[in-house]
Amino acid sequence: MADALLFAPEIACLLAGLALFFCPVFEASYRTTWGLALFAALVTTAACIWSLPLEGEPFAPGIYRVDFFSQLLKAVLALGFLLVVILSRTPQTLERSSWVEFPMFLLFSTLGMMMMISATELLTLYVSMELAAYPIYIAVALHRNQQLAGEGATKYMVQGMAASAISLYGMSFLFGVFGSTYFGDIALRFDAVSGQPIFWFGLLLALAGFLFKLSAFPFHFWAPDTYQSASHPLVTFIATASKVAAIALLCRLISLAMPFDAWDAQGPAIQSALMWMSIVAMTLGNLAALAQKDLKRLLGYSAVAHAGYTLIGVQTFSTLGLSAALFYALAYFAMSFICFLVVCVVGRDEDQVPIASMAGLYQRSPLLALTLLLGLFGLIGLPPTVGFTGKWFLFSAALERGQFYLVLVAAINSAVALYYYLLVIRQAYMEEPSSNAPLQVGPLLRATAVATMALTLIMGTFPDYFWDMAERAAAALVG
Repeated sequence: MADALLFAPEIACLLAGLALFFCPVFEASYRTTWGLALFAALVTTAACIWSLPLEGEPFAPGIYRVDFFSQLLKAVLALGFLLVVILSRTPQTLERSSWVEFPMFLLFSTLGMMMMISATELLTLYVSMELAAYPIYIAVALHRNQQLAGEGATKYMVQGMAASAISLYGMSFLFGVFGSTYFGDIALRFDAVSGQPIFWFGLLLALAGFLFKLSAFPFHFWAPDTYQSASHPLVTFIATASKVAAIALLCRLISLAMPFDAWDAQGPAIQSALMWMSIVAMTLGNLAALAQKDLKRLLGYSAVAHAGYTLIGVQTFSTLGLSAALFYALAYFAMSFICFLVVCVVGRDEDQVPIASMAGLYQRSPLLALTLLLGLFGLIGLPPTVGFTGKWFLFSAALERGQFYLVLVAAINSAVALYYYLLVIRQAYMEEPSSNAPLQVGPLLRATAVATMALTLIMGTFPDYFWDMAERAAAALVG
């Protein structure tokens, strides 16, 4: 019974996923399926919040860990699923025959991500990673435009499988070095093997799958193409929940290499590798975004740049850096969702969303224009949004390590990003709309927009509570 309580969020996801699986079998309408998905999301979110104080290891010891770190991130994943379900009330960009199946794929992917976050054994982690990935591969192919769907799904799946294979190869090195797949055994024997380059090589390869999900260099090529070609609600899920899971996994794996008694042996080598990945991701993402005409593609390259910002905290190999990375995961979740909410509403009837489609948004819907403005201000890193506070924490962690030049590069990249984000804002507020028809925003979507805007401002203005949660999560992870 105790194990079942520790596994409550996953059980809720699994049972709800099975219920959604039978919806197309019994030819349920999409309205019924959507209502069931919304109820499942609420129950799963409640289960995650209820389980926040729980700690323990269900099943066999050393395989699966429940603590504040895992349960906090699971709550964010469940919230992400809930928000995407709200956006999917009428998913026009999906193939009509696939509407009933779509929530099931999202829920099973959420289940896989939850299991990834709690996994403390390499094979369990790998299986969970695949469970999270395959439903998304399928869902990308469900776009109503089959030409777009085929191209986007193929690129995403092939590159995802390649990254997964590299991760598995790296895990085999870790098993060869430690003789065990348990994270606990790896931590205990760290001092004995930390001087062996093969360990750091294996760890770097094992990070590949997580860097892919984060769309960090050099596993970022899928992001702009998939963002552009996948249906709008699905891209929202990839840009929010999937990123949170990737950051959480990176933090868990990096925490294995944090016994600082052995730092002087090979630690600087992998730190340098991650630092250069961060620099290239920030620079490449921002420069490529300058040339984009499609808004989703622009946000795809923006995701690459923000993966670089997140790596600033991860590569410090410090508790402060992990706390900053986790805080930024929460921040990016909110900022990215806000932007994609506008994309889903403005482009609900269009397969692609060019930047020009935002022209005159302020006249068509002042609420959506304000929502987009706050989201983009957050991604730029302007106060009082959480983007400013999140970058402040990341830069502080890097400066604590004496990495002034890394912070300088990140600041320059933020200035570059200012240009292309302001181009979108200019379209929304200063250009004349091609159509004077007002955009219809339902009460549920309106409430969601207001709530997420408030969250973005509260996290930026009063970050203490959220920072304390990130610190608690990092402390549980390192401990």
